[in-house]
Amino acid sequence: MLLPIFLLSAILAVTAQPSTEAAGVFTIEGRVELRKEMIEPPNWKANSKVLVNYGEYVAFVKEDGSFVVEGIPSGSYIVEVSNVDYIFEPVRVDVNSKGKARGRRLNLLQPNTVDVIPYPLVIVARQPTRYFRPREEWRITDALMNPMILMVGVAFILMVVTPKLTANDPELAKEMEKVQLPKMDVPDMADMLANMFGGEKAGKTKAKKVTGKTR
Repeated sequence: MLLPIFLLSAILAVTAQPSTEAAGVFTIEGRVELRKEMIEPPNWKANSKVLVNYGEYVAFVKEDGSFVVEGIPSGSYIVEVSNVDYIFEPVRVDVNSKGKARGRRLNLLQPNTVDVIPYPLVIVARQPTRYFRPREEWRITDALMNPMILMVGVAFILMVVTPKLTANDPELAKEMEKVQLPKMDVPDMADMLANMFGGEKAGKTKAKKVTGKTR
């Protein structure tokens, strides 16, 4: 007597549950991990979220690192993990009309490029999040690679090396003597300072006084 009642209740329970596959709604499954060399902070899994299409569907990470995004229709989706301490590489998941999912690397420049990755997904942190840039430090190479230092260094080398080459080669010395460098009119520094700070020139006369006419 009890067996038929149990079977009837089981059948009613199965028929009462909605069939997600019949409605065309599926799930995306995976796991979130950190690299071995990374320091695992406390409660980082509880502070992580799995975003599908930039928050259209949201799921939380369980204690074992797994996640399940439910209510996903067939289509192509971008899956990424949001965490304040680590940066995760987003992936693309394609779900067909039968619910079969395929993971591939995300390529925004060439969306049609297929680089398949294992499914269920295994999303590994790429690097810790850096909110501040490290302070720049002074290095000797920065001073040596300065354009002004390079120009002075090249000119100094030419001044030191060229006389030695011409001393050993008389023909080269004669050719260097024939070379005429262009003359540049460089103003005299003393005249410039005198004009700037010397005031009025001696040749100038004072303004004439204007006198009124007497009646």
